[in-house]
Amino acid sequence: MRVLIATDGSVHSMKALERGLELAEKEGAQITLMTVALFPSDFDELLPNIQDKLEASAKEVLRQARAKFEEKGIPVESIFEVGTVPADNIIEQAEQGKYDRIIMGSKGASGIMRFLIGSTAARVVAHAPCSVTVVR
Repeated sequence: MRVLIATDGSVHSMKALERGLELAEKEGAQITLMTVALFPSDFDELLPNIQDKLEASAKEVLRQARAKFEEKGIPVESIFEVGTVPADNIIEQAEQGKYDRIIMGSKGASGIMRFLIGSTAARVVAHAPCSVTVVR
Protein backbone atom coordinates (compact mmCIF):
# COMPACT_ATOMS: atom_id res chain seq x y z
CA MET A 1 0.00 0.00 0.00
CA ARG A 2 1.35 3.41 -1.00
CA VAL A 3 0.41 6.18 1.43
CA LEU A 4 0.85 9.93 1.05
CA ILE A 5 0.87 11.85 4.33
CA ALA A 6 0.27 15.58 3.98
CA THR A 7 1.72 17.50 6.90
CA ASP A 8 1.96 21.15 7.83
CA GLY A 9 3.19 20.80 11.42
CA SER A 10 -0.22 21.43 12.97
CA VAL A 11 -1.53 19.33 15.86
CA HIS A 12 -3.94 17.47 13.56
CA SER A 13 -1.29 16.75 10.93
CA MET A 14 0.95 15.32 13.64
CA LYS A 15 -1.87 12.94 14.55
CA ALA A 16 -2.07 11.99 10.86
CA LEU A 17 1.66 11.30 10.97
CA GLU A 18 1.12 8.92 13.89
CA ARG A 19 -1.60 7.11 11.91
CA GLY A 20 0.84 6.72 9.03
CA LEU A 21 3.49 5.34 11.38
CA GLU A 22 1.00 2.72 12.55
CA LEU A 23 0.22 1.69 8.96
CA ALA A 24 3.90 1.42 8.15
CA GLU A 25 4.64 -0.68 11.24
CA LYS A 26 1.59 -2.96 11.11
CA GLU A 27 0.95 -3.31 7.39
CA GLY A 28 4.27 -2.42 5.80
CA ALA A 29 2.82 0.60 4.00
CA GLN A 30 5.23 2.59 1.83
CA ILE A 31 5.11 6.14 3.16
CA THR A 32 5.72 9.43 1.40
CA LEU A 33 5.58 12.62 3.42
CA MET A 34 4.55 15.83 1.71
CA THR A 35 4.45 19.44 2.75
CA VAL A 36 3.47 22.45 0.68
CA ALA A 37 4.83 25.89 1.47
CA LEU A 38 2.11 28.41 0.81
CA PHE A 39 2.98 30.93 -1.87
CA PRO A 40 0.97 34.03 -0.94
CA SER A 41 1.47 35.90 -4.20
CA ASP A 42 -0.91 38.68 -3.17
CA PHE A 43 1.06 39.37 0.00
CA ASP A 44 4.59 39.57 -1.39
CA GLU A 45 4.78 43.34 -1.08
CA LEU A 46 3.58 43.37 2.54
CA LEU A 47 6.40 41.47 4.20
CA PRO A 48 9.93 41.26 2.84
CA ASN A 49 11.34 37.76 2.50
CA ILE A 50 8.04 36.14 3.50
CA GLN A 51 8.43 33.42 0.88
CA ASP A 52 11.85 32.46 2.22
CA LYS A 53 10.42 32.25 5.74
CA LEU A 54 7.41 30.16 4.65
CA GLU A 55 9.62 27.75 2.72
CA ALA A 56 12.13 27.40 5.57
CA SER A 57 9.31 26.69 8.00
CA ALA A 58 7.76 24.07 5.71
CA LYS A 59 11.12 22.36 5.18
CA GLU A 60 11.60 22.17 8.95
CA VAL A 61 8.16 20.57 9.34
CA LEU A 62 9.13 17.97 6.74
CA ARG A 63 12.48 17.33 8.44
CA GLN A 64 10.79 16.75 11.81
CA ALA A 65 8.16 14.45 10.29
CA ARG A 66 10.85 12.44 8.51
CA ALA A 67 12.80 12.08 11.75
CA LYS A 68 9.84 10.32 13.41
CA PHE A 69 9.98 7.56 10.81
CA GLU A 70 13.76 7.35 10.76
CA GLU A 71 13.82 6.96 14.57
CA LYS A 72 11.85 3.74 14.11
CA GLY A 73 13.91 2.56 11.16
CA ILE A 74 11.04 2.96 8.71
CA PRO A 75 12.05 4.04 5.21
CA VAL A 76 10.24 7.15 4.06
CA GLU A 77 10.30 9.44 1.06
CA SER A 78 9.57 13.14 1.27
CA ILE A 79 8.27 15.78 -1.09
CA PHE A 80 8.51 19.55 -0.68
CA GLU A 81 6.50 21.81 -2.94
CA VAL A 82 5.38 25.43 -3.11
CA GLY A 83 1.85 26.35 -4.11
CA THR A 84 -0.96 28.87 -3.77
CA VAL A 85 -3.54 26.15 -2.98
CA PRO A 86 -1.86 23.29 -1.10
CA ALA A 87 -4.81 20.94 -1.72
CA ASP A 88 -4.14 21.12 -5.46
CA ASN A 89 -0.50 20.09 -4.93
CA ILE A 90 -1.59 17.17 -2.76
CA ILE A 91 -4.21 16.00 -5.26
CA GLU A 92 -1.78 16.24 -8.17
CA GLN A 93 0.87 14.27 -6.27
CA ALA A 94 -1.68 11.59 -5.37
CA GLU A 95 -2.62 11.25 -9.04
CA GLN A 96 0.94 11.16 -10.36
CA GLY A 97 2.27 8.88 -7.62
CA LYS A 98 -0.66 6.46 -7.85
CA TYR A 99 -1.13 6.42 -4.08
CA ASP A 100 -3.69 4.13 -2.46
CA ARG A 101 -4.44 6.52 0.40
CA ILE A 102 -3.85 10.06 1.60
CA ILE A 103 -3.68 10.71 5.33
CA MET A 104 -4.01 14.27 6.58
CA GLY A 105 -5.20 16.30 9.53
CA SER A 106 -8.67 17.78 9.68
CA LYS A 107 -7.37 21.26 10.46
CA GLY A 108 -4.18 23.01 9.54
CA ALA A 109 -4.34 26.58 8.31
CA SER A 110 -6.23 28.95 10.54
CA GLY A 111 -7.52 32.47 10.70
CA ILE A 112 -7.51 34.61 7.58
CA MET A 113 -5.64 32.04 5.45
CA ARG A 114 -8.31 29.41 6.12
CA PHE A 115 -10.97 31.91 5.11
CA LEU A 116 -9.11 32.80 1.93
CA ILE A 117 -8.14 29.33 0.71
CA GLY A 118 -10.86 27.20 2.32
CA SER A 119 -10.36 23.86 3.97
CA THR A 120 -7.50 21.92 2.46
CA ALA A 121 -8.86 18.65 3.83
CA ALA A 122 -12.33 19.23 2.37
CA ARG A 123 -10.90 19.98 -1.05
CA VAL A 124 -8.64 16.93 -1.00
CA VAL A 125 -11.52 14.67 0.07
CA ALA A 126 -13.69 16.03 -2.73
CA HIS A 127 -11.13 15.66 -5.52
CA ALA A 128 -8.58 12.98 -4.55
CA PRO A 129 -8.14 9.98 -6.86
CA CYS A 130 -7.84 7.63 -3.87
CA SER A 131 -9.15 7.09 -0.35
CA VAL A 132 -8.52 9.90 2.12
CA THR A 133 -8.23 9.44 5.86
CA VAL A 134 -8.82 12.69 7.72
CA VAL A 135 -7.53 12.58 11.30
CA ARG A 136 -8.91 14.74 14.11
